[in-house]
Amino acid sequence: MKKILIVLLSLLMLTSCGINEKVDEIEAINLSNGERVIIPGDSEDAAVILKALNNNDKAEINVDDASAFEINVIKNSATNHYKLNFDVSDKSIYVSHDGKNFKVNDGAAKQLFLNENFSHVYIDNTLYDSYIDYNEESYFPEVEYEWTYKNIDGHYAKKGGIIKSKSNDEIIYTGNESLDIGYERLPDSQVIRVFSQDNLVGTGKNLQELLNNLNVDGEYEIECQAQWFLKDNSDSYGNQTVRFTVNVDKPADAAIVTKDNYPGNILLVSVNNLNSDETVTLKTETVKTPAEMYPYKGRGMFICPIDLYAASGTYDLSVIINEGKIGEYTILKSFEIKDKSFKTQYLTVSEEMNETNNDNTAIYEFAQLVKPARTNSVPEKLWEGTFIMPVEGRLTTDFAEIRFVNNEQSSSRHSGLDLAAPIGTEIKAPNNGIVTFAMEGLLSPGSTVVIDHGMGLFTSYYHLDSISVKKGDKVKKEDIIGTVGTTGFSTGPHLHYAVSIYNTYVNPYQTLSGIID
Repeated sequence: MKKILIVLLSLLMLTSCGINEKVDEIEAINLSNGERVIIPGDSEDAAVILKALNNNDKAEINVDDASAFEINVIKNSATNHYKLNFDVSDKSIYVSHDGKNFKVNDGAAKQLFLNENFSHVYIDNTLYDSYIDYNEESYFPEVEYEWTYKNIDGHYAKKGGIIKSKSNDEIIYTGNESLDIGYERLPDSQVIRVFSQDNLVGTGKNLQELLNNLNVDGEYEIECQAQWFLKDNSDSYGNQTVRFTVNVDKPADAAIVTKDNYPGNILLVSVNNLNSDETVTLKTETVKTPAEMYPYKGRGMFICPIDLYAASGTYDLSVIINEGKIGEYTILKSFEIKDKSFKTQYLTVSEEMNETNNDNTAIYEFAQLVKPARTNSVPEKLWEGTFIMPVEGRLTTDFAEIRFVNNEQSSSRHSGLDLAAPIGTEIKAPNNGIVTFAMEGLLSPGSTVVIDHGMGLFTSYYHLDSISVKKGDKVKKEDIIGTVGTTGFSTGPHLHYAVSIYNTYVNPYQTLSGIID
């Protein structure tokens, strides 16, 4: 900080420094922050200032151009301008005008030093500089302070205020820059807070670490509160709050969220730091259907069905940003698919039932009615927490079992869980969603209900005895949607319960421990 703080007062209309007449008012301008104070001419403060101007002796000093104050003495529409120099360390004040310098007498100088209108000279002399160190250059943001200082009498006084920003440069952070908050003297404590649209999104002590943890690009407000404690009878202490804005524009990054990946499971992939105009494409050998990304908590989320016939091993995954456009780049990840064995079931049914299930009419009916109900999904997550089982029943056929019907292997794996229960047993919605299909009397699945849980996640219910919902209904977890039956291709009362990503069936058990949540 400057050892000598200067208050400039230049005389334009008087031929001598002294003023013995009463004045209308005095305007005090703090040139370091632009603050102006109007002091009535008949006030005690005005008397203190005029006394300082009248009680002085010629002195040899060098006037510093960095002024702290300018004071205008106004009388009868005429204005006299003065400049003063404050030397806090020597407890001296100097008046300058007409190229001449005068030292204010000690008694008058002391009164001026103790006057509240000029207390900012202590702030200039004792407040530590705070700045932004951005790529080895210093930027000076807005600083709000509450500072306690020792005046020339040795007594502590407190003053608060704001130092306006001296830098208008935009700070852009892509993750490759050096960015920190610097101080003339390191504080005893420091807390940094990061805000997005007035919402607190991060708290810590390291600015770059906080910025690197952000998952969404955009403009962030940074607030750093630093505090200096009273130590060894120090001349000053207090706190400063630095505020500035950072435009975060980091390259996108991807992460594989699911830890245990098996054939038929859901693969979760998140993409962070996306700009609103960027496109994202996911490609991996183990996902055979097009993968759609959904916004979730400020990031992109892919919910993908792992191919049921994928062999165990390590697979590559590519996340392509702006594919086919200028600035295209690819994020490469790898993940492991673990080995999993599936049960085999042998089922004997009448030829008539077998032929009905495999009849082209039944297949066409399912493709025309049920599959379209699982092609459009609400883009946001409707479910909350973990899913529940829709009924309490005995498991008779597991997910992805290899099924032989009358000694002939079925062309597809079992798409869900068969849960045996008495006819009329209530079926509960496993989580929140919207009914996209509800119809009785289908040839193969019998009476059927389909629920969309958002973000491409559906649940389906076959062979119902009765249906309690209709298309378009919103359901909550544990709402009754129907009862167990044995309609369609069924050998006894049971619920066929299936979970799918659109029309690709996935492991129903996985939802019991939560998806995303």
